[in-house]
Amino acid sequence: MDLIDFHAHILPGVDDGAKDLEETRKLLVSQKMQGVSRVVATPHYLKHTSISEFVKQRDAALELVKNEIHDDVPQIIPGAEVELYYGFTRKRHLERLCIQNTNYILIELPFEFWNEWIYEELYQLSVKHKLRPIIAHLDRYITTVRNLKFVNKLLEKDVLIQVNAGALLRFTSRSIVKEFWKRDALTILGSDCHDSIGRKCELLKAYTVLKKKFGEDVLQKILENGEKILKNQDIFRY
Repeated sequence: MDLIDFHAHILPGVDDGAKDLEETRKLLVSQKMQGVSRVVATPHYLKHTSISEFVKQRDAALELVKNEIHDDVPQIIPGAEVELYYGFTRKRHLERLCIQNTNYILIELPFEFWNEWIYEELYQLSVKHKLRPIIAHLDRYITTVRNLKFVNKLLEKDVLIQVNAGALLRFTSRSIVKEFWKRDALTILGSDCHDSIGRKCELLKAYTVLKKKFGEDVLQKILENGEKILKNQDIFRY
């Protein structure tokens, strides 16, 4: 399988992910061995951070990786994991936080109780800024089937869903992921890798489980969604 990792903290020294170039190299080599051909680098963009400074730091780290790591590793595509907060959409130039050459933006929701402002900010991202939100690791917020009412409300805002690979490797969270798919919410997978030991990339294992438990059609749909995102094509839910 030709895999895309849509959520990876692989750039050295920019957030709580890879601490140095050697850790970056280990992560990239591991991804390559798992069949990952492209990886979206998604360092954390945090509340009230200057977008210009963030992009400058991210791109400098990316340039360092390109110049110093000469192994046969996946192509790195710049992006961000963007913290959503009240008033976020009042900022200008949010498109600079999107996955490169697309209008898709990976959004991290707050972990506390979800208030109405969250849904309004997501709405403004779509309507005012013409961006397409992808909710990062929704599996980390939804811990029981009972909590899935939040998913329905999110889907009303025309958002897409990224699920972490690890959620498919645990029986308890796998049932939640299956519910996402039933509700036409599961869009793409990401490793959310931070290092080569504790939070490593397990994308191939996740896709293997996905095929076994959900079927070939679901597998192909997820892969197709990934290609569409990188080509900046629309993904429609049915």
